[in-house]
Amino acid sequence: MSKALVIISHGSRSKDAVDAFNQIVEMVRKKDVFDQVTGASMEHNEPTIEDAVALVTAAGAKEITFAPFFLYEGIHIKEDIPRKLNEIFTKYPEVKFKLAKPIGVEPVLADILLDRALAVD
Repeated sequence: MSKALVIISHGSRSKDAVDAFNQIVEMVRKKDVFDQVTGASMEHNEPTIEDAVALVTAAGAKEITFAPFFLYEGIHIKEDIPRKLNEIFTKYPEVKFKLAKPIGVEPVLADILLDRALAVD
């Protein structure tokens, strides 16, 4: 069964932010865990979540995991993304959909923040 990962970002008008997100998606893709890996944005950027689902299902995905590239379980995670995904799920009854948790509280984030703080002159 072909498995896809759709990494969901908020989206941004900033080219630098979009480029950084695309770099993360590419890093995950190179790990070669899923048959397909693509990014999707809630707003401002392409592909949209709907477009990403259409893309990976057209390429044969029968199982799609959605990984939110968000730190916290705010409104987008609790309400907006689940509502959007529920709309999409009805269009693909033959596909299994899974929603991962956001990044959340992880010790490595404290290490990264300290590294950044200590790197300032």
